[in-house]
Amino acid sequence: MEKILLDTDIGGDIDDAICLAYLLKEPQCELLGITTVCGESEKRAAVADAICKAAGKDIPIVAGLDTTLQPVPVYPTPEGANALEHWAHNHFEKADAPAFMYQKIKENPHEVILIGIGNMTNIATMFQKYPNAAALLKGLYVMNGYFGAERLPEPWYNWNSWADPLASKIVFATNVSVHRAIPLEVTELLTIKAQEARTLLKATSNLMNAVFDFGNAWLESSKKLTLHDPLAAVSIFYPDVCRFQRGNVCVETNEENDMGATKFSADLNGNVEVAVSVECEQFYHILSGTLNDDKTKNRE
Repeated sequence: MEKILLDTDIGGDIDDAICLAYLLKEPQCELLGITTVCGESEKRAAVADAICKAAGKDIPIVAGLDTTLQPVPVYPTPEGANALEHWAHNHFEKADAPAFMYQKIKENPHEVILIGIGNMTNIATMFQKYPNAAALLKGLYVMNGYFGAERLPEPWYNWNSWADPLASKIVFATNVSVHRAIPLEVTELLTIKAQEARTLLKATSNLMNAVFDFGNAWLESSKKLTLHDPLAAVSIFYPDVCRFQRGNVCVETNEENDMGATKFSADLNGNVEVAVSVECEQFYHILSGTLNDDKTKNRE
Protein backbone atom coordinates (compact mmCIF):
# COMPACT_ATOMS: atom_id res chain seq x y z
CA MET A 1 0.00 0.00 0.00
CA GLU A 2 1.35 3.44 -0.96
CA LYS A 3 0.35 6.67 0.76
CA ILE A 4 -0.33 9.27 -1.94
CA LEU A 5 -0.86 13.02 -2.13
CA LEU A 6 -2.16 14.40 -5.44
CA ASP A 7 -1.57 17.98 -6.59
CA THR A 8 -3.64 18.71 -9.70
CA ASP A 9 -5.09 21.35 -12.00
CA ILE A 10 -8.16 19.16 -12.55
CA GLY A 11 -11.14 20.73 -14.30
CA GLY A 12 -9.78 21.12 -17.81
CA ASP A 13 -7.99 18.30 -19.62
CA ILE A 14 -9.82 15.03 -18.91
CA ASP A 15 -6.60 13.18 -18.10
CA ASP A 16 -6.44 14.77 -14.63
CA ALA A 17 -9.88 13.31 -13.87
CA ILE A 18 -8.80 9.92 -15.21
CA CYS A 19 -5.68 10.06 -13.04
CA LEU A 20 -7.76 10.81 -9.95
CA ALA A 21 -10.23 8.05 -10.82
CA TYR A 22 -7.34 5.58 -11.18
CA LEU A 23 -5.97 6.51 -7.75
CA LEU A 24 -9.43 6.11 -6.22
CA LYS A 25 -9.72 2.61 -7.72
CA GLU A 26 -6.13 1.36 -7.37
CA PRO A 27 -6.15 -1.22 -4.52
CA GLN A 28 -2.55 -0.38 -3.61
CA CYS A 29 -3.30 3.34 -3.11
CA GLU A 30 -4.14 5.13 0.14
CA LEU A 31 -5.05 8.63 -1.05
CA LEU A 32 -4.27 10.96 1.87
CA GLY A 33 -5.42 14.16 0.21
CA ILE A 34 -5.79 16.29 -2.89
CA THR A 35 -4.63 19.86 -3.51
CA THR A 36 -5.62 21.94 -6.51
CA VAL A 37 -3.59 24.54 -8.36
CA CYS A 38 -4.03 26.99 -11.27
CA GLY A 39 -6.83 29.44 -12.07
CA GLU A 40 -10.02 29.18 -10.00
CA SER A 41 -8.56 26.52 -7.73
CA GLU A 42 -11.82 26.54 -5.72
CA LYS A 43 -13.79 25.21 -8.70
CA ARG A 44 -11.06 22.69 -9.39
CA ALA A 45 -11.34 21.47 -5.80
CA ALA A 46 -15.10 21.11 -6.25
CA VAL A 47 -14.53 18.99 -9.38
CA ALA A 48 -12.10 16.76 -7.49
CA ASP A 49 -14.61 16.43 -4.66
CA ALA A 50 -17.44 15.53 -7.05
CA ILE A 51 -15.33 12.76 -8.60
CA CYS A 52 -14.39 11.43 -5.16
CA LYS A 53 -18.04 11.43 -4.11
CA ALA A 54 -18.99 9.63 -7.32
CA ALA A 55 -16.56 6.91 -6.25
CA GLY A 56 -18.07 6.83 -2.77
CA LYS A 57 -14.90 8.24 -1.21
CA ASP A 58 -14.42 11.10 1.24
CA ILE A 59 -10.94 12.52 0.60
CA PRO A 60 -9.51 15.70 2.20
CA ILE A 61 -9.26 18.40 -0.48
CA VAL A 62 -7.64 21.85 -0.32
CA ALA A 63 -7.98 24.57 -2.97
CA GLY A 64 -4.46 25.90 -3.43
CA LEU A 65 -2.62 28.66 -5.25
CA ASP A 66 -4.20 30.22 -8.33
CA THR A 67 -1.35 32.68 -8.88
CA THR A 68 2.19 31.72 -9.89
CA LEU A 69 5.69 32.33 -8.56
CA GLN A 70 6.67 33.71 -11.96
CA PRO A 71 3.99 35.74 -13.77
CA VAL A 72 2.60 34.24 -16.98
CA PRO A 73 0.24 35.90 -19.51
CA VAL A 74 -2.79 33.68 -18.87
CA TYR A 75 -5.20 32.81 -16.07
CA PRO A 76 -6.65 29.42 -17.08
CA THR A 77 -10.20 28.61 -16.05
CA PRO A 78 -11.60 25.09 -15.53
CA GLU A 79 -14.08 24.76 -18.39
CA GLY A 80 -15.08 21.29 -17.20
CA ALA A 81 -16.48 22.79 -13.99
CA ASN A 82 -19.73 23.56 -15.83
CA ALA A 83 -20.71 19.96 -15.12
CA LEU A 84 -20.69 20.56 -11.35
CA GLU A 85 -24.44 21.17 -11.47
CA HIS A 86 -24.89 17.46 -12.29
CA TRP A 87 -22.91 16.09 -9.33
CA ALA A 88 -22.97 16.37 -5.55
CA HIS A 89 -19.99 18.34 -4.27
CA ASN A 90 -18.77 20.59 -1.50
CA HIS A 91 -17.86 24.24 -2.02
CA PHE A 92 -14.34 25.44 -1.34
CA GLU A 93 -12.42 28.59 -0.57
CA LYS A 94 -8.73 29.04 -1.23
CA ALA A 95 -6.57 27.74 1.62
CA ASP A 96 -2.92 26.94 2.37
CA ALA A 97 -2.27 23.90 0.17
CA PRO A 98 1.51 23.83 0.78
CA ALA A 99 0.90 23.75 4.55
CA PHE A 100 -1.65 20.94 4.11
CA MET A 101 0.77 18.86 2.05
CA TYR A 102 3.59 19.44 4.53
CA GLN A 103 1.41 18.43 7.46
CA LYS A 104 0.50 15.12 5.79
CA ILE A 105 4.13 14.48 4.91
CA LYS A 106 5.31 15.31 8.45
CA GLU A 107 2.66 12.99 9.94
CA ASN A 108 3.90 10.15 7.70
CA PRO A 109 7.68 10.62 7.39
CA HIS A 110 9.31 8.71 4.51
CA GLU A 111 5.98 7.13 3.59
CA VAL A 112 4.27 9.67 1.31
CA ILE A 113 4.60 9.85 -2.46
CA LEU A 114 3.58 13.23 -3.88
CA ILE A 115 2.21 13.32 -7.44
CA GLY A 116 2.25 16.65 -9.29
CA ILE A 117 0.14 16.81 -12.46
CA GLY A 118 -0.43 20.56 -12.80
CA ASN A 119 1.86 23.55 -12.72
CA MET A 120 4.36 23.17 -9.92
CA THR A 121 3.35 26.23 -7.85
CA ASN A 122 1.94 24.48 -4.77
CA ILE A 123 4.82 22.01 -4.63
CA ALA A 124 7.58 24.59 -5.15
CA THR A 125 6.02 26.84 -2.50
CA MET A 126 5.99 23.95 -0.05
CA PHE A 127 9.68 23.26 -0.69
CA GLN A 128 10.45 26.95 -0.14
CA LYS A 129 8.37 27.35 3.04
CA TYR A 130 9.27 23.97 4.57
CA PRO A 131 12.89 23.14 3.66
CA ASN A 132 12.76 19.70 5.33
CA ALA A 133 9.70 18.57 3.34
CA ALA A 134 11.72 17.02 0.50
CA ALA A 135 13.80 14.89 2.88
CA LEU A 136 10.62 13.60 4.53
CA LEU A 137 9.06 12.47 1.23
CA LYS A 138 9.27 8.88 0.07
CA GLY A 139 8.94 10.00 -3.53
CA LEU A 140 7.97 12.76 -5.95
CA TYR A 141 6.44 11.92 -9.32
CA VAL A 142 5.61 14.76 -11.71
CA MET A 143 4.12 14.97 -15.18
CA ASN A 144 6.44 17.73 -16.35
CA GLY A 145 9.05 18.51 -18.98
CA TYR A 146 9.77 17.96 -22.65
CA PHE A 147 13.06 16.52 -23.85
CA GLY A 148 12.19 15.50 -27.42
CA ALA A 149 14.46 16.02 -30.42
CA GLU A 150 12.01 18.31 -32.25
CA ARG A 151 11.19 21.79 -31.04
CA LEU A 152 7.67 22.25 -29.69
CA PRO A 153 5.29 24.36 -31.84
CA GLU A 154 4.81 26.75 -28.89
CA PRO A 155 6.44 26.89 -25.43
CA TRP A 156 3.06 26.42 -23.72
CA TYR A 157 2.78 22.89 -25.11
CA ASN A 158 5.06 22.03 -22.16
CA TRP A 159 2.25 23.37 -20.00
CA ASN A 160 3.15 22.21 -16.50
CA SER A 161 6.52 23.92 -16.80
CA TRP A 162 5.47 26.93 -18.91
CA ALA A 163 2.55 27.81 -16.60
CA ASP A 164 5.04 28.61 -13.81
CA PRO A 165 8.67 28.32 -15.01
CA LEU A 166 10.21 29.35 -11.69
CA ALA A 167 8.17 26.77 -9.79
CA SER A 168 9.22 24.12 -12.31
CA LYS A 169 12.87 25.12 -11.85
CA ILE A 170 12.60 24.87 -8.07
CA VAL A 171 10.95 21.45 -8.17
CA PHE A 172 13.40 19.96 -10.68
CA ALA A 173 16.32 21.20 -8.53
CA THR A 174 14.97 19.61 -5.34
CA ASN A 175 16.55 16.45 -3.97
CA VAL A 176 14.00 13.77 -3.10
CA SER A 177 14.77 10.12 -2.33
CA VAL A 178 12.90 9.04 -5.46
CA HIS A 179 12.34 11.92 -7.90
CA ARG A 180 10.79 10.89 -11.21
CA ALA A 181 9.47 12.95 -14.12
CA ILE A 182 7.15 11.80 -16.88
CA PRO A 183 7.78 14.07 -19.87
CA LEU A 184 5.59 15.10 -22.77
CA GLU A 185 7.41 13.15 -25.50
CA VAL A 186 6.69 9.91 -23.62
CA THR A 187 3.07 10.61 -22.71
CA GLU A 188 2.35 11.64 -26.31
CA LEU A 189 2.82 7.96 -27.18
CA LEU A 190 -0.37 7.31 -25.21
CA THR A 191 -2.71 9.21 -27.54
CA ILE A 192 -5.97 7.83 -28.84
CA LYS A 193 -8.86 9.33 -30.78
CA ALA A 194 -11.64 10.83 -28.69
CA GLN A 195 -14.17 8.24 -29.87
CA GLU A 196 -11.83 5.44 -28.74
CA ALA A 197 -11.75 6.79 -25.17
CA ARG A 198 -15.09 5.21 -24.26
CA THR A 199 -13.90 1.87 -25.61
CA LEU A 200 -10.76 1.88 -23.51
CA LEU A 201 -12.51 3.37 -20.47
CA LYS A 202 -16.13 2.34 -20.21
CA ALA A 203 -18.76 4.66 -18.71
CA THR A 204 -20.40 1.80 -16.81
CA SER A 205 -19.91 3.15 -13.28
CA ASN A 206 -20.94 6.31 -11.46
CA LEU A 207 -17.27 7.23 -11.20
CA MET A 208 -16.54 6.96 -14.91
CA ASN A 209 -19.78 8.73 -15.83
CA ALA A 210 -18.53 11.64 -13.71
CA VAL A 211 -15.10 11.55 -15.33
CA PHE A 212 -16.59 11.77 -18.81
CA ASP A 213 -19.09 14.44 -17.80
CA PHE A 214 -16.30 16.69 -16.53
CA GLY A 215 -14.05 15.84 -19.46
CA ASN A 216 -16.47 15.94 -22.39
CA ALA A 217 -15.74 19.58 -23.20
CA TRP A 218 -12.05 18.76 -23.53
CA LEU A 219 -12.63 15.63 -25.62
CA GLU A 220 -14.97 17.43 -27.99
CA SER A 221 -12.58 20.32 -28.54
CA SER A 222 -9.34 18.33 -28.81
CA LYS A 223 -10.74 15.29 -30.68
CA LYS A 224 -8.17 13.13 -28.91
CA LEU A 225 -7.17 11.81 -25.50
CA THR A 226 -3.56 11.80 -24.37
CA LEU A 227 -3.09 10.00 -21.08
CA HIS A 228 -0.37 12.26 -19.68
CA ASP A 229 -1.24 12.30 -15.99
CA PRO A 230 -2.43 8.71 -15.49
CA LEU A 231 1.02 7.49 -16.52
CA ALA A 232 2.61 9.35 -13.61
CA ALA A 233 0.26 7.53 -11.22
CA VAL A 234 0.46 4.08 -12.82
CA SER A 235 4.27 4.20 -12.87
CA ILE A 236 4.30 4.35 -9.06
CA PHE A 237 2.49 1.04 -8.64
CA TYR A 238 3.94 -0.61 -11.76
CA PRO A 239 7.51 0.72 -11.99
CA ASP A 240 8.40 -1.40 -15.02
CA VAL A 241 5.79 0.35 -17.20
CA CYS A 242 8.40 3.05 -17.90
CA ARG A 243 12.15 3.01 -18.37
CA PHE A 244 13.98 5.87 -16.68
CA GLN A 245 17.30 7.64 -17.12
CA ARG A 246 19.02 9.56 -14.31
CA GLY A 247 20.32 13.06 -14.74
CA ASN A 248 19.67 16.75 -14.12
CA VAL A 249 17.02 19.09 -15.54
CA CYS A 250 17.45 22.80 -16.25
CA VAL A 251 14.44 25.09 -16.79
CA GLU A 252 14.42 28.33 -18.81
CA THR A 253 13.07 31.24 -16.75
CA ASN A 254 14.39 34.25 -18.70
CA GLU A 255 14.03 33.88 -22.47
CA GLU A 256 10.42 34.72 -23.38
CA ASN A 257 10.34 32.67 -26.59
CA ASP A 258 11.58 29.60 -24.75
CA MET A 259 9.97 30.15 -21.35
CA GLY A 260 9.61 27.02 -19.27
CA ALA A 261 11.71 24.94 -21.68
CA THR A 262 13.38 21.96 -20.04
CA LYS A 263 16.79 20.51 -20.83
CA PHE A 264 17.99 17.12 -19.60
CA SER A 265 21.62 16.18 -18.99
CA ALA A 266 22.35 12.53 -18.29
CA ASP A 267 24.32 12.09 -15.07
CA LEU A 268 24.53 9.00 -12.88
CA ASN A 269 24.73 11.34 -9.88
CA GLY A 270 21.80 13.47 -10.99
CA ASN A 271 18.79 14.11 -8.76
CA VAL A 272 16.02 13.31 -11.27
CA GLU A 273 15.00 10.17 -13.15
CA VAL A 274 13.26 11.02 -16.43
CA ALA A 275 11.08 8.51 -18.27
CA VAL A 276 12.48 7.73 -21.71
CA SER A 277 10.02 5.03 -22.82
CA VAL A 278 6.68 3.46 -21.92
CA GLU A 279 5.22 -0.01 -22.43
CA CYS A 280 2.02 1.24 -24.07
CA GLU A 281 -0.01 -1.97 -24.13
CA GLN A 282 0.90 -2.82 -20.55
CA PHE A 283 -0.17 0.67 -19.48
CA TYR A 284 -3.50 0.49 -21.32
CA HIS A 285 -4.16 -2.94 -19.80
CA ILE A 286 -3.50 -1.73 -16.25
CA LEU A 287 -5.50 1.48 -16.59
CA SER A 288 -8.53 -0.01 -18.30
CA GLY A 289 -8.52 -3.06 -16.03
CA THR A 290 -8.49 -0.92 -12.89
CA LEU A 291 -11.13 1.57 -14.03
CA ASN A 292 -13.34 -1.03 -15.69
CA ASP A 293 -13.17 -3.37 -12.67
CA ASP A 294 -11.47 -6.07 -14.73
CA LYS A 295 -10.52 -8.71 -12.14
CA THR A 296 -8.39 -10.54 -14.69
CA LYS A 297 -5.79 -7.81 -15.18
CA ASN A 298 -2.28 -8.87 -14.35
CA ARG A 299 -0.83 -7.45 -11.16
CA GLU A 300 2.91 -7.21 -10.83
